Amino acid sequence: MKTPPPGSAECLAEVRRAFPVALPPPALVAREGLWFDEAGLPHAYENPEALDAARHFAGRPWTDFAPAALLQWELTQGGLPFLAPRALAYYLPAYLVALLTEPLDVDTFGVLESVVGVLTRPDEREPRSTPGGRGEAQWRAMVQERLRSFQAFVDALDEQQRSAVTAFLKVMEPLFESVPPPNPARTALERYWTR
Repeated sequence: MKTPPPGSAECLAEVRRAFPVALPPPALVAREGLWFDEAGLPHAYENPEALDAARHFAGRPWTDFAPAALLQWELTQGGLPFLAPRALAYYLPAYLVALLTEPLDVDTFGVLESVVGVLTRPDEREPRSTPGGRGEAQWRAMVQERLRSFQAFVDALDEQQRSAVTAFLKVMEPLFESVPPPNPARTALERYWTR
């Protein structure tokens, strides 16, 4: 897509008003590696992808990331879920600005999908994506952890920031009309942002 979607300029202005540039970066950037055993009990581990994300972001203000360079970072698509909830809330505007200002192509559309993915509240009733392999307690613990993490992320945003995220999802929603349903931006809006 060569031109920004309709409403991008207004949304960009809202994002810039909502996210202060003077806030210091969070001390904790990477999410703790966590896996759940068959009984649903948590166990911590050192996650290499989370450590890569921490090295990339740590100590840098969100405004340090040039939009084009951020969208081309090798872990941009996969790295967002490895950020701790407060770090995700802090660095989110860098992604929103990049996606509202840079042309979307096949690669950057993948970044958009990843951003919308972290903005989507997990569904506790969602069926297992891969049947078998995980016991019920293990699966439930994983879902509850994802819900807890999402809630911690949105709790780190103030009302103005949540409004900017809602505006972003509404601007991006039409871009998903050409992909098979369901529309990910619409799902994110329905599950949390427009409630």
